[in-house]
Amino acid sequence: MRSIRTLALLLLLPLALVAAERPLKVDRTRSYVDVDVKATVDSFTARLDAYDLRATVDNKDRIKTAVLTFRFADLKTGKAERDTGMIAWLGGGDPTGRFELGILALTPSGQGQASGNLTFHGQTHLVEFPVNVVQAEGAHVITGEATIDHRNWGLKKYRKLGVLTVDPEVKIRFKFTGTPGEAAK
Repeated sequence: MRSIRTLALLLLLPLALVAAERPLKVDRTRSYVDVDVKATVDSFTARLDAYDLRATVDNKDRIKTAVLTFRFADLKTGKAERDTGMIAWLGGGDPTGRFELGILALTPSGQGQASGNLTFHGQTHLVEFPVNVVQAEGAHVITGEATIDHRNWGLKKYRKLGVLTVDPEVKIRFKFTGTPGEAAK
């Protein structure tokens, strides 16, 4: 009888651990995703106007999961013609991207390293980058930046008129501010 109770507890333990996780509600007015692009002429910063970030924290307010999905049509460069050219360069249609957090390793001060899979243009690759997670007044503030080379995702270097080019390495900077919600019941 004792072994049956032990087995039942072991089977229910994963459910208890998952139930302890709570969603992190992102405050979009205090959050952003920017992409810095260097070009032969007219370097620019694009802002991701819309995205879906689903993140959870555990009962100790540590970030456990995070998945960011977005549409490239929502990445605004400040020039409609350039935005249209970006979509054409990506292959047309409605291209999307996704980042799924794999590991988040933080020091007690909140500085650390994140790694996860970034998927776009039909390919998925591991990216790693430094992050900082600060908790203040009940909110989590997550900042970081990563530099990626879009050629790793099968995209060619962008050229226009044979002379104008865009550097294939782009810097992605982000800040997400969110508060933990109620645990799912």
